[in-house]
Amino acid sequence: MKINSPFVVIVHGSEPCRKKDQRMKKFAVMFMAALIMITAVSAFAESPANDLFKQLNGQVLRFSSGVGAWGTEIIIGENGEFTGSFHDGEMGETGDGYPNGTIYGCTFHGQISDAEPVDEFAWKAKIVVTADEGQVPEAIEDGIRFITSAPYGLQNANSITVFLPGTPVEHLPEGFIPWSHLNEIDPDAEVIPYFAIWNEDDEAGFISDPVYKTLETGSLLAGGWTPAADPSVTEELRAKFEKATEALLGVNYTPVAYLGSQVVAGINHAILCQAAAVYPDAQPYFVIVYLYEDLAENVSILNIADFDFGSFCTYGAE
Repeated sequence: MKINSPFVVIVHGSEPCRKKDQRMKKFAVMFMAALIMITAVSAFAESPANDLFKQLNGQVLRFSSGVGAWGTEIIIGENGEFTGSFHDGEMGETGDGYPNGTIYGCTFHGQISDAEPVDEFAWKAKIVVTADEGQVPEAIEDGIRFITSAPYGLQNANSITVFLPGTPVEHLPEGFIPWSHLNEIDPDAEVIPYFAIWNEDDEAGFISDPVYKTLETGSLLAGGWTPAADPSVTEELRAKFEKATEALLGVNYTPVAYLGSQVVAGINHAILCQAAAVYPDAQPYFVIVYLYEDLAENVSILNIADFDFGSFCTYGAE
């Protein structure tokens, strides 16, 4: 009699039945392995950490003085992985063969993991930082000495706290405040308008948004700024820019467009620039360099702010 059934009746001791039994066991093992993989993937997709990584994906966070002399940058990927770079220009460190100073720097990569929410504003996570391979310990080129060193602000990092935009200022660690640049953004701010990372091990604070970006209006220039009628970088403006930035080492700044001016006790200038750290294969990015020109036409750097192009290009955004 022919039985149409998905089940098999096994009579032990029969060779064909033993083979079927082995095949069923093998199938069961494969099924369980597949089930475990599906469960693991599902758990990752539903984990709280994945929600944080989705928010951080593509964010560029920097720990810096705000005037470009030194800085550490990390670019975060979709699963908490990141790449980064560090530069620090020391114009006064000269010697035979390097009269133009010394630049400390490095490139690195790493992973943020095991993120757990602390409250509605903050997350705790582990962090691992690894130097990229192939970096030369020390070299002299074009009159500058280059020294590979650990990334400032991440030398001893083991754990970090991530703060979300909207975190109350009173909720932030006291050590983070000097790196928050809130005095430049809004001295009266009650919440932060950016993502922030606090590395207590090195007392370093990383922030994600341009210092002069106005999140409420999306405007590029605010607070009495007059947009430039002609964005061209004139020879006169270029000369002022080069004089103001001549002492900066570690990053090359190339003026791209004149954005506008602000009348104070003198004039503030806003210039869109392309920036690139001075080391092999450095990726260029854009910043806004703010210059202050006093009544005697002396020019100095007021600030250097990150330029988030995506925040101003909203066509097609939902």
